[in-house]
Amino acid sequence: MLENGPKTIKSIKKPLKMKTKHLLLNAAVLLMAASLTLTSCRKDNDEDNDTSGTEDNALADKSFEDMGQISNEAANGNLGTFKLAGNDGIMTSCATITHNDSLNTILIDFGPTNCLCNDGRYRRGKIYVSYNNASKAEPYTYWDSLTQITITTSPANDYYVNDHQVKGTKTVTNEGHNAAGHMNWSVNVNGQIIKPSGQGTISWTTTRNHEWLAGESTPFIWADDQHGITGSSSGTSAKGTNFNVTITSQLVRKNACPKHFVTGTFDFTPGTKPVRQVDFSPPNNGQCDDVATVTINGNVHTVHMK
Repeated sequence: MLENGPKTIKSIKKPLKMKTKHLLLNAAVLLMAASLTLTSCRKDNDEDNDTSGTEDNALADKSFEDMGQISNEAANGNLGTFKLAGNDGIMTSCATITHNDSLNTILIDFGPTNCLCNDGRYRRGKIYVSYNNASKAEPYTYWDSLTQITITTSPANDYYVNDHQVKGTKTVTNEGHNAAGHMNWSVNVNGQIIKPSGQGTISWTTTRNHEWLAGESTPFIWADDQHGITGSSSGTSAKGTNFNVTITSQLVRKNACPKHFVTGTFDFTPGTKPVRQVDFSPPNNGQCDDVATVTINGNVHTVHMK
C-alpha cells in the first residue's frame, strides 16, 4: 500500500514514470470484498449474508495486481540487484532484475527461497516481462503509448507469494490519453492461485480499464493522485464455487486514503446466490473513511473495511 503524503524520487531511471507503478497496484479492485465485516441489523437468522468466495477473489486480485507493480518497478530499476529511492515499492535487495534491451524483456528473480518484500509478503521464483509496440519502430520503451506489456510466470511457473503458487499471464496495454485527457491502461488477466497444503486452486480472469484521474501533472507528489477502475472479473473459488464481479460505477481510490475506495459500486455474485451490491460512497461520498454498504435481497448492511 502507499504511504500517505508526498514522496520525492532522487535518482532513478525514467523518473517521471515512477509514479505510474502505483497505478496498477491501485488497481486491486476487489481486495476490499475480502475484508467486509457485516454489522447486520437483521432479525431473521435465515437472512442471506453469505460472502463465500470473496476471500479467494481478493487473493487472486491482489496477487496479479502486485505482479503489475513489480513489473513497473523493475522497468525503472537498475541492472542487477534492485534498488529503489525511498524503498516505497514492493521489491527489496533480494530481487535481481535483468534487462535485455535488444529483446525488450525483463527477468525478475526473487531467488529459490522465500524473500521478505517491502509489503510484508514473502516471494520466491521468477516473473518474466516482455513488451512490444506495433505502432512504432524500435527503439520504443516500456512506457510508450500503445506499448503492450506481457507479465507472466511461464515457463518456470515457480513464482510463489506467501507459499501460494501464482500461475498465469497479465497483459497491460497503454491506451494513451482518453477523451477526458487522462492516461489509461487496459488490463487482462488469466491465471490461477494454487493454495498450499492441498487447500485447492483458484481460477481467475479479469478485463479492466485503469484511468489516471488526477495527479499526472505532479510526478513527484503522490498524495494528489486519484485512480479509477472499471470492468469485470470472474473465477472459481478453491471450494469450486463460481463467482462473477461487475463494477457498476467507477471505483475511485485516492492515494491520500490508500486503503479504501472512496466512491464506486460493484456487484458480486457467488454461484447461484443473489447479487451482493457493494457501495463505497456512503456515508461520506468521496471522503476518506472505512465505511461501505452491502445490499443483499434488498437488505442494506453497513460494513467496515479492515
